[in-house]
Amino acid sequence: MKRAADILVEILEAQNVSRVFGVPGESYLSVLDALHDPSISFVNARHEGGAAFMAEAHGKLTGRPGIACVTRGPGATNASIGVHTAMQNSTPMILFIGQIAREMVGREAFQEVNYLKFFDDIAKWVVEIDDAQRMSEILHRAFHVALSDRPGPVVVSLPEDMLDDLIEAPAPLLVAPTSSSMTEAQLGLIQDKLKSAKRPLIVAGGGGWTDYGRDALLQFAEVNRLPVMTSFRCQDVIDNNSDAFVGDAALGKPDYVKKALLECDLMIALNIRFGETFSDGWTWAKPPKYPCDLVHIHSSPKELGKIFQGDVHVQCGPNEAARQLAGIDGCSFKEWRDPLRNAFVSSRKPLKTKGSVNVADVCVILNDLADSDAIFTNGAGNFAIYPGRYIRFSKTRSLIAPQSGAMGCGLAAAIAAQLEYPDRQVICFAGDGDFQMSLNELGTVMQNQLSPIIFVHNNGSYGTIRMHQENTFKGRVSGTDLMNPNFEKIADAYGLNYERLETTQDFEAIFQRATASKAGTIIEMITDPDDIAPGKIIGS
Repeated sequence: MKRAADILVEILEAQNVSRVFGVPGESYLSVLDALHDPSISFVNARHEGGAAFMAEAHGKLTGRPGIACVTRGPGATNASIGVHTAMQNSTPMILFIGQIAREMVGREAFQEVNYLKFFDDIAKWVVEIDDAQRMSEILHRAFHVALSDRPGPVVVSLPEDMLDDLIEAPAPLLVAPTSSSMTEAQLGLIQDKLKSAKRPLIVAGGGGWTDYGRDALLQFAEVNRLPVMTSFRCQDVIDNNSDAFVGDAALGKPDYVKKALLECDLMIALNIRFGETFSDGWTWAKPPKYPCDLVHIHSSPKELGKIFQGDVHVQCGPNEAARQLAGIDGCSFKEWRDPLRNAFVSSRKPLKTKGSVNVADVCVILNDLADSDAIFTNGAGNFAIYPGRYIRFSKTRSLIAPQSGAMGCGLAAAIAAQLEYPDRQVICFAGDGDFQMSLNELGTVMQNQLSPIIFVHNNGSYGTIRMHQENTFKGRVSGTDLMNPNFEKIADAYGLNYERLETTQDFEAIFQRATASKAGTIIEMITDPDDIAPGKIIGS
């Protein structure tokens, strides 16, 4: 007989969990005790939101559920931002919450929250383990739900008295992702539509991609000279250096992207959701019928027909779908693809900026200076347009970014990335406001002796909101000015290097010093508030 807490940790080991992110709390002391000896490391974050962001990034990078542990009440509510991000990013993740004792439920006990209600709309599944004997059964299902169909977050509530129950429970078998295949008839329909099309367009994105799937998508596109766009913050689904890649259908679309989305006569929507970002608030593509023939392939049946009626609906995971599509050849859409590729290349030419630091130029230089397998992360804000627009991503040069628009997650994601891949270069882009939402996680960087390179765009403003204010209420800026701390002293306090970038010409030397150092580096980029506006940066 063993404590339920010990069985839980054994189950995590059986699922090849190598680390757990969390903030310790008294409601799951038994789990912390069970983690004392096993091979699983506990990464103690400085805030539960940071721990959840780390778990989400781990899940996206590895394809296995990222694990976070937090305490009840405030700990759980703090962590909800990471759960929401995992849901919007379609990332496998499991959040364990220490809960009040079972006998206290319903009495508004100290820090009591009904997690089944609280997380219902932002998680794939929420469950509370009342009976310790069902630990193995429920956690097997939790891993299966997190990985199956459209990957996403699962929340598991653990009453603290239940964790001390003595039980016998075998560890479940290793849970593998499940995926259905498209039928020969469906594949034939897609092939027929493709051969009769003149201006087909692939839009790919979502979660659950593997290197195999990325390779298959690239093969399908290159053999048939098909143009491929990616959805919001999914640029690493395909090699951006390939002639097949023609841009991303994200916020602030260039005119050529909007035109292509409207003029294509066949869209193969591969693993994407037709959300507000894709359709600019459903303004130019109005439900229920998309303007052209639509083939929608998605791992979750809930996404098929949810917004737009497709001519062909296929429930299939992205990697298996790409593998099957790669068997199609004999088509060539070079005359349609090449102008789109040329427009993409032209759109990536940096424009002039008011400030002496042109961040677009910095990103272009990074394409040559950064490692080919560098991992880029960012939080949320207009500053994120720069790496999203100018960095060339691929299956090895990864992007970890919040489709939820959550500020503060870039630094936490960088921590998770470097813990998992200590030999890879990790580069984080952050805004001054964005960075200060998770600045305390520099303590986690210091404690784990990590060395991320962190770009902080200092424009003294919540730039995105300021842009909207100036567009809506001309000349009436309110609540968006920032008085920032001394970032050099902050870097020193956490044992990091510090560099101040005031002109683009100094960037290469600064970056080379940062990469040569064994410690992490904060590079403070002094930028002009007017340079962080989509209309001025991308000409939309």
